[in-house]
Amino acid sequence: MKYILSLLLFISLSGQLTAQSTPRNLLSRFTRQEIAAALLAPGEWYPFPQCAAAWQNTLPDSVRQSIIRQAESYLKIPFVAIPATMMMEYQKNGDRSRYEEISFRKRDQLFTMAVAESIEQKGRFLNAVINGIWSLCEESYWGAPGHLYLQKAGIDLVDVEDPSVDLFVSETATVLALTDYLLGDRLDKYSRLLRKRIYYEVNRRMLTPLEKDSDRYFYLKKGTKEYPINNWNPWVISNWMTSLLLLEKDPQRRIGELEHALHLLDHYINFIGDDGAIDEGPVYWSGAAGRVFDALTVLESATSGKLKIYDAPVISNMAAYIYKTHIAGSYYINVADASPVISTDGLLLYRMGQALKDTTMTSFGAWAFHRYPVYTPISGDFAKPRMLFNMKVWADCSNSRGVDPAIPDVWLESIQLMAARTSKGLFVATHGGHNGESHNHNDVGDFIVYASGQPVIIDVGLGTYTAKTFSKERYQLWYNSSAYHNLPTINGVQQMAGRKFGARDVQYHKDANSATLHMDIAGAYPPEAGVSQWKREVKLDRLQNRVTVTDDFALTAGGKELTQTFMTVCPVELQQGLIRFNIPGERPVVLEYDAGTWNVKKELVDCNDPDEKRLADNWSRRSITRLLLQRKGRETSGSHAFIIRQL
Repeated sequence: MKYILSLLLFISLSGQLTAQSTPRNLLSRFTRQEIAAALLAPGEWYPFPQCAAAWQNTLPDSVRQSIIRQAESYLKIPFVAIPATMMMEYQKNGDRSRYEEISFRKRDQLFTMAVAESIEQKGRFLNAVINGIWSLCEESYWGAPGHLYLQKAGIDLVDVEDPSVDLFVSETATVLALTDYLLGDRLDKYSRLLRKRIYYEVNRRMLTPLEKDSDRYFYLKKGTKEYPINNWNPWVISNWMTSLLLLEKDPQRRIGELEHALHLLDHYINFIGDDGAIDEGPVYWSGAAGRVFDALTVLESATSGKLKIYDAPVISNMAAYIYKTHIAGSYYINVADASPVISTDGLLLYRMGQALKDTTMTSFGAWAFHRYPVYTPISGDFAKPRMLFNMKVWADCSNSRGVDPAIPDVWLESIQLMAARTSKGLFVATHGGHNGESHNHNDVGDFIVYASGQPVIIDVGLGTYTAKTFSKERYQLWYNSSAYHNLPTINGVQQMAGRKFGARDVQYHKDANSATLHMDIAGAYPPEAGVSQWKREVKLDRLQNRVTVTDDFALTAGGKELTQTFMTVCPVELQQGLIRFNIPGERPVVLEYDAGTWNVKKELVDCNDPDEKRLADNWSRRSITRLLLQRKGRETSGSHAFIIRQL
């Protein structure tokens, strides 16, 4: 998961479809007086174990030993400085991978050894922890080179006189704050200046910038259609709250800045639709809804449970989004820049289910915990406080089996996403929306089909992020374009990027036997496509166990080629009027089409370029095939249907 959370969470390209800033203000309702009365004083908040006995009561011996072994492996790796030339690699060639590999490892290394020393308390890791603290404090910048647009000097070397706060500045601050919490007295015995240095750097680099100039940051402002808000907000705020409450000794500043953080977190919660949907896809759920829950967990813990908003429907819906978008096994609906495979954090789901009184979520969490075996709660990922909170439910979760809820019907109106399945294992998801969503792909009207838990017709997902990914050349990357989604190319013209290019007249219908999404996707194409109507209907028929995709089109200009793309990782056989998708170990799926209307060809999609590596990894290096149906006629209106069923 680290590569996803470290590389995917960039500035939003736009916002959700129908989400307006709804003034729920769930957190702003807590007055400063209420916060002051509820907030535990400095030195009274003990959210995590700090001594060997407390750790023994929290984690089984096998898990504690796994953390210690992980820390022992880190003892062999020195904390190294990151040279200026490595920071400049992003500016020179768009590559930030070497910088981030070293930077992220150092933070994992320090945190793991701090936890291990807290568990073991033998002093074996203490010198390495001290060196790690000093190494991080000596770095000129804690964030990612690609985020230096936040400083006034722009993308360049870091300007140390202008500290700016990105995701990984907040992550580093929290790693240092947790190290201070876990080993504070022992650090003091070594030198009284160590903890002083931690506070100085965290205060200078994060607490003061957010206190004095939070309006500077796009992710902390109120979201609008033109200037949407994204998951940077809860990501940074959850870390801000943790670091503030662990390190700050001034009671008034703790109260005032906690109130400030809660008001800003409301901007994000207010911008989410009532259904709790995330337009960035399930792969972002951990860094979006998960981060909101991280912040709410800190708030509840630091106020002894007096301040919490778990009963708000939008919070429950944000959590439930993850199991609503689950397909089967490790597969999730992968809209936008998303991987189809996610190793979901079962411990987090279990805790959320408990807090929200959502038994479906709790059961799903236990299922996920056993589905994706967790040998150590320190996973080498981000969200370090989450890892520590997760440890508290390890025993309960490991003793629960749980089930995959396999929700039969899903409709998320705020992003116009439908999903449905049959009892025989056929699954379909489709969406309307617009082409200005966060981490957008030009994919209005796209759909995916799975059978027996395996991918058949797919969204290929995200590529490896480079500077080009978030540049004007974004849609020159084939996997971001509509021509490589399951969509038509009309008169040789693809869909265009931007919020104004979206679906019209979207209608969802379901009953006991079917689920259907109707939409006109003509608006997703620019004028030169010459299309006035392209009504697409995607229907799951449970009685016949099949998916039917029907298009009814009208063109203002004809004479050029109409094509329809289907993407797959299945071995494919082409027959007259039939495309056969072979699924290893399962019954094949066929797509029926009118052979009198279409010519069909297939092409293997190479994934050899540096930005395509992630695409191959998405599908366990299975070959990606593009099926291209070319319409024989040159009509300016017509209709056609594709029937997809399992044999």
